[in-house]
Parts: sequence; C-alpha cells; structure tokens
Amino acid sequence: MKRTRKFRMLVAGIAMLACLIAGCNSLGRGASIYNPGTYTVSTKGFGGDVSVALTVDARSIVSVRIVGANETPDIGGKAIERMPREILSKGEAVEGVSGATYTSAAIKRALAEALARARGESVSAKLDIAPGTYSASERGFDLSSPVSVTVIVSDEGIASIAIGACKETEGKLAATRDLLVPRILERQSLAVDAITGATATSNAVLGAVRACLLKAGAREEALYAPVPRSVAKEEYTADVVVVGFGASGMTASLAAAERGAKVIALEKSGRIGGTSVVTSGPMAVNAPSMVERRIADWDDPLQRKKRVKEAGEPLVDAEALISDWTRYTTVDGVQCAKEGIIRRIVDRSGETLDWLTGYGFEFSDAKGFLGNQWALFSPFKGNKALTEGFFGKAAKRFEEEFGGRCLVETEATSLIVVNGRVVGVKARKSDGTEVTVNARAVILASGGFGGSDEMMEKYLGESWKMYGMAQNDGDGIRMALGAGAATYNIDMPPMSHFSAPPVILRDFDSPFDNDIPFGMVATSETLAVTKSGARFINEANIGIEAYLGGARFYTVYSKEQIDILREKGFAFAASGRYLNRGGIKADAPLSNIDAVMQAGIDAGFIYKEKSLKALAAAIKADNGKMSAKTLERAVADYGAGIAAGKDVMGKPMERAKRLGAVASASEYYVAVTGAPYIYSTCGGLDVDQDMGVLKGDGTTIEGLYAVGNDSMGVLFTNRKGYANYGGVAEGYAFVSGRIAGERAAR
Repeated sequence: MKRTRKFRMLVAGIAMLACLIAGCNSLGRGASIYNPGTYTVSTKGFGGDVSVALTVDARSIVSVRIVGANETPDIGGKAIERMPREILSKGEAVEGVSGATYTSAAIKRALAEALARARGESVSAKLDIAPGTYSASERGFDLSSPVSVTVIVSDEGIASIAIGACKETEGKLAATRDLLVPRILERQSLAVDAITGATATSNAVLGAVRACLLKAGAREEALYAPVPRSVAKEEYTADVVVVGFGASGMTASLAAAERGAKVIALEKSGRIGGTSVVTSGPMAVNAPSMVERRIADWDDPLQRKKRVKEAGEPLVDAEALISDWTRYTTVDGVQCAKEGIIRRIVDRSGETLDWLTGYGFEFSDAKGFLGNQWALFSPFKGNKALTEGFFGKAAKRFEEEFGGRCLVETEATSLIVVNGRVVGVKARKSDGTEVTVNARAVILASGGFGGSDEMMEKYLGESWKMYGMAQNDGDGIRMALGAGAATYNIDMPPMSHFSAPPVILRDFDSPFDNDIPFGMVATSETLAVTKSGARFINEANIGIEAYLGGARFYTVYSKEQIDILREKGFAFAASGRYLNRGGIKADAPLSNIDAVMQAGIDAGFIYKEKSLKALAAAIKADNGKMSAKTLERAVADYGAGIAAGKDVMGKPMERAKRLGAVASASEYYVAVTGAPYIYSTCGGLDVDQDMGVLKGDGTTIEGLYAVGNDSMGVLFTNRKGYANYGGVAEGYAFVSGRIAGERAAR
C-alpha cells in the first residue's frame, strides 16, 4: 500500500542521531560484540515500509537512521523522531512511543534483526510454529471495540484466519477479509501491504495474527519473510477509462456505460466508494420525485416549521439559491466561481438523485443543513451504515448489466498522450503488475489531494488532518498538470465540518476517557487560539469553522477550569461525530482527566506549564509560531469580555458560565492541540461545463475530463471556505461524474 502523507523534511520521515561521546551505549571493555559496519533492515509499519539503519563499532551502536516516508506524521512520525535517541541509550530494551504502536513495533523488529546480523547470528526465515488454535485482538478503524482474530495452525503452517464480529465498516472489513487474508495464507508471511482504503482494519488483523503466531512459538523475524513483487504486464482497450470509483467515478462509469461505451475503472484502494462512504448525503435541488409528492410532515427550513408540502410544489427557489451562491463567491466585485457550472450542477442535481435511486441508492427527503433556509440536503438513508451497500449495488449493475470492469488496488501513474490528445492511462497494481489501458477518453475522479502533505503544503501552505480517504493524494491532478492542464482555485481552504485532536488516544480501557481530549478541543466553553496565539473564532462555531484558524489550533485552560471539569464536566455536550464515537456528554465529570492529560503530553499534543509564557514557549518549540504576548493578550481580552457579559466575537455567555475565563494567574495552564479534520481538498483542475479539462489558454485537452474533488474549485472562491448549503461536494461529485461520462461516451 502506498500513502503519501509525508514529512516536511527533504528526505521524508528520516531521523538520524550520532553518538558524540566516546563509548556511548558501550557494553564495556573486552571482546567484540558486533562486527563493525552499517546494517539496514526494512519491515512493515502502519502505512508502508519502515527501515532502520544501524552503524555499530565493536561494542556499541554508533548511530541510528530510521526512514518511514509513509507513516502518519503526527503518530508514527513521533516514533521515527524519538526512537533513535532511545535506541542509542537503551539498545534492544527500547520502548515504543505511546500512540504509535504499529510504527514502534516495526522499528523494534527491524532493530532486533539488524543487531542480530551485526552479531553474526543467522536470521531464520522458517515459520516454526506449534499446531493449534489461537486467538487475539487489536484495535482497528472503529475505536470503541477491537477486531478479534482466530488463527488455526497446522503442521504445514498457517491453515486459516477468521475475523470475528467487530464494528469495522463493512467495506473496510470486506476488503481486509477478501484481499489481505488470502495473501497472508498464500505467502505464509505478514510482510504484505495493508489494503489501501482499509489501512487501520488491515493493520488490526495483521497485528492480531502476529500475536497468535507468537503464542504458537514463532520467532518474530520468521513472520516477515519477503514477498516477491510481480513483473507481469497487462494491457486493456476501452472507450473510456475512469480513474477512481468513488461517487464521481461511479456515476461517470455508469453514465458512459449506459450509452454503450466500454468502460474500465481503476480504483487505487481495495474497496469502492471513496470518501463518499463517510459523508452524509448530497445536495439535490428539487428532485422530481420529491416535487411530485405530497409530503405531509415536511420540515420547511425557510418558514422554520413543519407543514404540508403539496404535490407539485418545489422545495427550493432554485434561482434564489443560485443568486445567493454567486453572491457568496463574489469578492470585491469579481465573480470567482464559474456561474455556468454552478447553474448546471444545481439544475441537474435533483434529477441525478432520482437517477441514482434507480441503481439502488436510497435518500431521505431534502432538508435544510445546519439551520440554513435551503431544503436541498438529501441524506443517505441509514446514517452512513448502508452507504457502502448502495455503492455495491451500483457497481454490480455496472459490471453485470453493462459489462464494465473495475480494477481495484490499481493505481494510475501517468497519462498516455499522443499529439496532444489523452489516449489512455498507465497504472500499477498493488503486487507490482504494470497495467496499460488504451482509451479514447480519460475521466479523472481521484478525489483531490488531501492525502498528500507535499501538495497541501505547496498549494495550501500547510498539511491538514484527513477524515476522508488518505489514498486521495492528488494522482489525477498531478497527471493532468503534466499534460498541460490549468488549475482553478486550487489554493482554497479544504472542506472541514468537525475538529478533533491530531492524535486519537487508545490508551485507556474506557472509551469515555479516550474521548476526553476530543471534548477538550471540540467544546464551545473555553478559549481557542491559532498557532500564533491569537483568538480567531466564536467558539460556539468551533465545529464547522475551526478551519478559519488553519490546520491546527489550541484550546486553553487554567487549573481552575480543569478542577471544574474534573468535578462537573462540561455544561454542554461536545459533538461525537469523530468515527461515530460518543464524545463527551454534558454534566459528565472528567474524573480521570489528569491521567488523560498526561497521556496526551506523552503523545505530544497536550501541553502543561506553570505560566502562559512557558506554555507559549513549549508550543513554539513544536510549531515555531506561538507568541507569548499574543497568547497573553488573547487570554486577557477573552476574560474581559466574560467579565463584561458581552463577548466581542459574539459567543453566548451561557457557553462560558460554567468554566468562566482562563485565569490571568494560575498554578498551571493546559493547551490541547485541535485539528480541523478535512473530508477533502476543494480546488483542483480548471474545467468547462462538460467537465473537459482546460489548459492555461482556455482550450481543452482533448480526451481528458476531471470530476468531483479533482475540479470542484470551479464552484467557489479561494478567498472563502467551502459553501455549506449541505452536501455540495457529494452533489457535485454525482452530477459532474454523470456529465463527464455522458460526454466521454459520445
């Protein structure tokens, strides 16, 4: 599996330390322990390979170099940064880093093998295990319950692997069960890649199988016998090739196939649906099925009451919506969006919703979103639990009724361009097989670039935490740029609807305790500041507008507020949207808050100091921007507003009633790092009304289309955030894909 969430360093994920004191980590004088030299070992971490390079002299470790380019920076990256120093100090007795279980374990495995080689010991690859039935469990994507695994071992090796009941999403579980498990059994090795799109579930199964095999007496190094890469090549010919099979890729594939085109879709992950399976539903303006029906108990967002919607009555004034939208995207008298595309998406969104119901999708009646006046948000039925099944039904018809093909675990790598026209795609399967698809049209539906730290830093100035799919790392946009494409609002803020800590705790048996840091950043009841220490928001809006402060912010507490939380809890519930967890309810005492804060300090996202000045210095040591004066001013101004009974940013005073102000003088202060988690990036490629990709001079690149998050910037302005009418991104994905599929099939 390949992930592209990389570090800011020129060489991603590298930590190198050298022993500067003679005899450091020396095991004493006398006979040699090691054969001097450098020994490098690679093994599987959370996101991909992690390698450890040790340089040793006769009796000690001299230097340590760890590389893990595909590990998550805020989690595995901490282990890569910290463990070299610990290895120099403790050698094989090194402990892992809290919260970075998989990466730490990979480093320790590689360390043990490298030292064994340095000692001249043979490293056996034989899987010598005792027959029997073994069980173990590990945490996966769902943080409330583990994934249990049962392994049966025979005289020949691993005979079977069964995954027990768990709360993983069906798509992630199916991809792991159907793709990962057979590979472990076939290769008798855990040195297999996690399934892209199901990384956490895959790693839970790999970790549980490892635990079972260790119980069976296996040596650690024998569990990771190298798996050879394929050198095979495959070639296909189609009318249309679609890169990605999320919402936009699926509708593009269906629309083209309906018109008789031979369609092949390439999906990087091991499952279909993309980010859409974790969203709530699309924008659909006046779906004919809803307009035609009498809705007896309709919740009218414009009149703000329930009433009867008569048959034939529109749910939305479409022209008023378009006027409101284009006013939002007008800045300093200049229209920054493409009004023609906005109109086309609005006009076709309702009929596209009904079209999708013909493929098995189910939607609730349109309603207003977050209190707005537009009845256009149409949630998927089942509150996300059924969404993957809807995509599965549509994919089945695509393949069985229309003869389409979807190649999963197949990553597009480059466009085939002949005389300026795009005529196909080069790709690579997860096992290394090279794939060529020749076609007269290519539709890019790769989900934007929220999975690429490199691209986010280039276009957005910083890297954001992902809630959507990390495999959406800008492949489509990069390929199109290489073919001469232009971008449109690619630098606009990404789409975020909630916040959480950058590291999610799993240390405690109690889900409530693990959620305490989440409550401490998602609450409206204390002060929130930017990376420089300035207050930036009415905290009552922290969920939907935290992105205004950038990719990280901090909530600040004084000891007095912590004491109140320990005894009484928050006065208002903190949203539990992250991974469908319960969150922190109102009036629930945070009795274990001190242990939880210490776990957050150990994980590097909570800070506790004796003064605001010291707190700012500690944060600045990590982010390079925090100003003590700015933070002290924010605390003073926030306190003055509360004392006066009127907050300058409009925060309702009942939200500050229990915790009050951050004390100007206190025994200690705490800051908790918050991150606005993003579903996706918004800006991307420039397209025309048929979704044809445009060059800088406004002419089209023949044979190339871009849909969904690869081109959604045409709807917005880079001076403001995503337009929260409700389901705009999902609606654009469905409609833009359908438009491109229709056009490409001509």
